[in-house]
Amino acid sequence: MRRFSLRENILYSYKTYGHLLKRTFLTARGTQARLTPRRFAVMLVFSAVLLVLQTVHWLAYIADELLFPGYKKVAVRNPLFIVGVPRSGTTFLHRFLAADTEHFTTFSLWELILAPTITQRKIVHKLGVLDRLAGGPAKRMIDLLERRAFSGLDAIHKISLSDPEEDYFALAPIYACFLMILPFPFPEELRYLAFFDDAADDTDKERIMAFYKTCLQRHLYVHGNDRILLSKNVSFGPMVKTLARAFPDCRIVGTVRNPEYAVPSHISSMMEGAALFDNDIQGDTYRDQMIDVQRYAYTHLAEVLPRLPANRYMTVTMESLQNNLHDVIADLYQRFGYTVTPAFDWFLRLETRKQQAYKSVHHYDLAAYNLTQEDIFHRFSDVYHRFGYIPPVADAENEPAGSSAMGR
Repeated sequence: MRRFSLRENILYSYKTYGHLLKRTFLTARGTQARLTPRRFAVMLVFSAVLLVLQTVHWLAYIADELLFPGYKKVAVRNPLFIVGVPRSGTTFLHRFLAADTEHFTTFSLWELILAPTITQRKIVHKLGVLDRLAGGPAKRMIDLLERRAFSGLDAIHKISLSDPEEDYFALAPIYACFLMILPFPFPEELRYLAFFDDAADDTDKERIMAFYKTCLQRHLYVHGNDRILLSKNVSFGPMVKTLARAFPDCRIVGTVRNPEYAVPSHISSMMEGAALFDNDIQGDTYRDQMIDVQRYAYTHLAEVLPRLPANRYMTVTMESLQNNLHDVIADLYQRFGYTVTPAFDWFLRLETRKQQAYKSVHHYDLAAYNLTQEDIFHRFSDVYHRFGYIPPVADAENEPAGSSAMGR
């Protein structure tokens, strides 16, 4: 794998930022990013915050090269990647595996968005020590702000700065994070990330994987190389072929879910994000773009993962996680050669009972997206057949209680 220099990545980052800024404020007419007064105001603030944050991060990356060059020698051994169809329980599985701290280390949200570098994390750790000595006033303030900022998202994706989180944010500095499609809804610019293995050119593949590897090396440098790097990234579903080539000893878990529920859940979550930036999501165009993303994810996972050796991949349905969490994870550990400790086994059994009793609070109306159950079955009939899902019953309107809670 070619190692791109820090200078190359920085230049690429600012060049891309300038290009997307030009598209946003000068050439957005007739696109989903049409510049309404509200979108203009939101993007003015967002682009300024993004520029400041990215600049701080790049300065910290430079500091890493000067202060901690030893991170480059860290080996990323046998990483475990959780990928999957959007809204298919990847977050749910990730957070349970992350609880096994004897085996795994993973990214938390604060590390990804506030401290992706070694330098920043060491500064934050030092400040944390000082705050604890002072009685924790800064922590209490952060907890309060966090509750106010994220409380409205709990039904879709519970967020906390200290929780394990999807590491697509690690790729934001080089604009390889698919969520950038929300503030910058220009499909011709960023949508290749959703069809990565087939749409990205070799240079993009090498650049993104090389940068991502340095992210994992930095994390292991801080947390120690005695545990397995655990990654969860729905955006990696379209990248599994490239990912397996870049990390030839990795293990990959791919999650899927009945399209009848996964598709509208994905559309719902993406539309809410798009609405935040006042994107044009009227009509069926945006909906159909999200359906195309979903279709590719199902098909690509089903075609690529089975090409790996049996002890390097596993496909898991969200429904099996909901009903048999303990057994699914036990099977996963056996396949990948991990050992379930007594403490973790007890934890899984307890959480399995809780999950089976859980009732969802997130609901969505297919009619709101001009869809019916029959429409979804028609578009995803091969998926129903491939994964053994039962075609929808004409008079069924809602998902069984509990399923939607795991659609993260």
